[in-house]
Amino acid sequence: MSTSLLYHAFGISGYHYHRTKYEGGSIIFCIRKPDLSLKCPVCGAQDVIKKGSAVRRMRSVPIGNKAVFIECRIPRVACYQCRLVRQVQVEFADPRRTYTNAFKRYALELSKRATIRDVARHLGVSWDVIKEIQKTDLSKRFQKISLSKIRQIAIDEICIGKGHRYLTIVIDLATCAVIHIGEGKGAGALEAFWNRVKRCRVTFDAIAVDMSPAYTGAIIDNMPESKIVYDRFHIMKLYNEGLSTLRRDLQREYKNLPESQVLKGTRWLLLKNPENLDQQPDRNEKQRLDKALKVRYYRQSR
Repeated sequence: MSTSLLYHAFGISGYHYHRTKYEGGSIIFCIRKPDLSLKCPVCGAQDVIKKGSAVRRMRSVPIGNKAVFIECRIPRVACYQCRLVRQVQVEFADPRRTYTNAFKRYALELSKRATIRDVARHLGVSWDVIKEIQKTDLSKRFQKISLSKIRQIAIDEICIGKGHRYLTIVIDLATCAVIHIGEGKGAGALEAFWNRVKRCRVTFDAIAVDMSPAYTGAIIDNMPESKIVYDRFHIMKLYNEGLSTLRRDLQREYKNLPESQVLKGTRWLLLKNPENLDQQPDRNEKQRLDKALKVRYYRQSR
């Protein structure tokens, strides 16, 4: 096998092919690192001497249905400048991982089209390996999201686990990416986020929140030029609560009058859309709703 095939097929450069082994239906490529290319993994100096080695076997991209492993003898070197003995760095794999970077990229590509279980079964690894690859990739790509191009955000809290533990989450409304997670709920959980916003010198056109006074006050104090948008759920919730309160007040006011019978059972009629009202002769919800509304008009005219 040539060094160019190692590079183009398995993403390995700077190593020499030694031999191929076949064990249990798997293909094992043995490679070596040239002694002239050895250098200190700490300071990068080439003034080193070998101090033993250790064999490391890592899973790589499969060939058909055959599992492929890369076996490499990793030398330890003593550096005259650092006066330390360290194992040389493996360029084609991350530290303390049993797979190569090429295998990681292949697993991430498959994860776009299949579940974690299916990818793990296809590659012959455990579910935890694929999950770890995905978590590492997500952490690398979304650990620090730039705020410069974000114009609209949403702020809300979620409850996790037991014991009423809360997290406050800030989301980019354009991409739905989480850009901040704060412990607890309320304005205190957003202090680190507002400090970051001030350092980056960014402004938001609109901020969507619920009707919590803590969130509203935090936005006014830290981003007064942004528009505050209350989410529809809480607006409709307050509207429905106000409507129910009004209906109860009318029911008590007309308790001993004929109008009280008109108001009975109209709670859901008041919340229905007009096109959804049942107009069958035996029910005729539209007629019942009109009578209930006339009771309200009659009360206003008195």
